[in-house]
Amino acid sequence: MNRFVAPARSLGLKLILVGALAFILWIPCLMIYALVWERSSRADAVRSEIYELAGGEQTISGPVLLVPAIVDTGKTTTLGEPVTRRITVAFTPQTLAINGEVKTSVRKRSIFTATVYDADISLQGRFGPLTPPRIGDGVATYLWKEASLAVKFANETSLKGVRAAPSLTIDGAPLRAAFEPGITIDAGDETAAAPTSGVSAAFPISDPAAGFGFALSLPVSGGGALSLSPVGEETTARLVSDWPHPSFQGARLPDGRTISAKGFTAQWRVPYLARGLPRSFVADAGLYSLDSGKAFGVGFVATDSPYQSVNRALKYALMFVGIVFLTFFLIEATMGGRAHPAQYILLGLAQVVFYLLVLSFAEHIGFETAFIGAASATVFLSGIYAATVFRSVWRGLIAFLAFSGAYCLIYLLMKSEDYALLIGSVAAFGAVALTMTVTRNLDWYGVRADESRDEARERR
Repeated sequence: MNRFVAPARSLGLKLILVGALAFILWIPCLMIYALVWERSSRADAVRSEIYELAGGEQTISGPVLLVPAIVDTGKTTTLGEPVTRRITVAFTPQTLAINGEVKTSVRKRSIFTATVYDADISLQGRFGPLTPPRIGDGVATYLWKEASLAVKFANETSLKGVRAAPSLTIDGAPLRAAFEPGITIDAGDETAAAPTSGVSAAFPISDPAAGFGFALSLPVSGGGALSLSPVGEETTARLVSDWPHPSFQGARLPDGRTISAKGFTAQWRVPYLARGLPRSFVADAGLYSLDSGKAFGVGFVATDSPYQSVNRALKYALMFVGIVFLTFFLIEATMGGRAHPAQYILLGLAQVVFYLLVLSFAEHIGFETAFIGAASATVFLSGIYAATVFRSVWRGLIAFLAFSGAYCLIYLLMKSEDYALLIGSVAAFGAVALTMTVTRNLDWYGVRADESRDEARERR
């Protein structure tokens, strides 16, 4: 019984055709890449909506003392009256210790989730003697009785996260201060069109040369991230949370941190020269100098999002479709048998649908379970199909083992953010090296086959 062996003359053209099919099947992979981006954008939009309802990404900047002042510019009107302008001067604390206890929870809308939190923020410190800054060549008259104590927030959405009225004590004595939403600031010749986001309370100052201690309790809610600003001349901060996957961000990393499955603890210390803010200054309309480029904190990031992992693997989709096709081709070229281009296409489509299966199931049952299920089904289907095409259980088993190795490699790429490029490049080199080794003795031009036919004709 004669066993069919693929004609050697067709192997070169077959390899080129297989490569072309791999490129064609890369197009559906790019379409899935676009679908992943769309689903990821939708998840981000839902997450932002949940964050906004909870109070948004909070940034706490304060407390600071805001004192109005009338500056005599040294000019006079045509009637001989002096020209003045009204400004607001901000005074920062001499020391500031921030302590926060953060409890997180996960909110769900449809199939999407977002992390929100309740934070109890304690701001303790001391204001020293209030020394006004130099304001050009003008003479300033400070309205100490109209001063206010203010804490700036990130934006108007942040006010939704204030769970209760702040409580304030001065030198250990409770102060029944009526905090109001918003901070109105006189900045130069114009007043801010809209109040700066935050809370403020009237705080008349009888003796600016006398310092005082303060303790401010601020219960807030938010979502996604919590940031703090080092407004004290010497600022220390400590955050304790039950979230086990913190992402420290902002202008400074923690000086010390402890992370475990039960949560994290992080500490910061910012000296005066490192905070980039003078002791007192003329406040701008939005108090941007308090937190712009200075805030630090933590993001409460979710680690179970499937989109980043699937995207990373899709970047190497062409290589993996090529590996699957190459496995088929090597079996065909070295072990006999023959596979039609249509069968290559069906095999490649199974690999393309794998990414779609992982994406769709991971949104419901988690990435790990979705990957194991989709990979097992795809490898099993491809192995059975190879055994059927080549009419050999042994060849099907070889294909099954090769596909299993390829999907283990895909898993490593999906899970390894830092080493994905290294793993992918080594895998590509290994596939090329294996192909060169296995096919090193192939008669690509079919010369030996032609000579055998000529000899057979001569013997006849």
